[in-house]
Amino acid sequence: MKADTYTDKEVIAAIKSGGPKRQEVIRFLYQDASLKSKIIQFVTRNSGNYHDGEDMFHEGIIVLDRNIRQNKFKEETSVQGYLYSICRFLWMNQIRKQGKVTLKEDHSEMDSTDTTTPEQLLFTDEQKEILQSLVGQLGERCQKILELWKLSYSMEEIAQELGFSSAAMARKNKYRCHKSLLEIIKKHPKLVNTLKER
Repeated sequence: MKADTYTDKEVIAAIKSGGPKRQEVIRFLYQDASLKSKIIQFVTRNSGNYHDGEDMFHEGIIVLDRNIRQNKFKEETSVQGYLYSICRFLWMNQIRKQGKVTLKEDHSEMDSTDTTTPEQLLFTDEQKEILQSLVGQLGERCQKILELWKLSYSMEEIAQELGFSSAAMARKNKYRCHKSLLEIIKKHPKLVNTLKER
């Protein structure tokens, strides 16, 4: 991570503060080409491809963001090191579920990270495509609301981001969009069963 851009403390503070600062820091993390390359290399060395590596990098940032906001990041390691550990865990878990090779390198550095959240967030590529296809049946605005909600944005932040008059109005729209998604899901029981096969 570039020391002349953001320190770890600045990254953590910005994510916790929310709003434009948080968005700027998230963009900064996405632009960390060195770390992204390292994660892609790890994945490609272990039964994955470049696209898989990009997916793990994206998912890792989502988990990092959520864990910092929920005070699960203990600051015992660098933000960069923590993000790398999350991405490694996500990929290890995925190839384990797919019955692929067992990784042989030392993963002791991951002991200090919260491994529950990444595992709970993990879906196979097929499941992601199914879920995305269902969400895609919603309107663009609902898709944006649910995406921000998934990224742990507060109702105040969602209201600010999408121009709602208040957090209550954002909450009302989120509820309506979520209800619409559930209705779509009910109409596709076979897809729901596939999602449950984890």
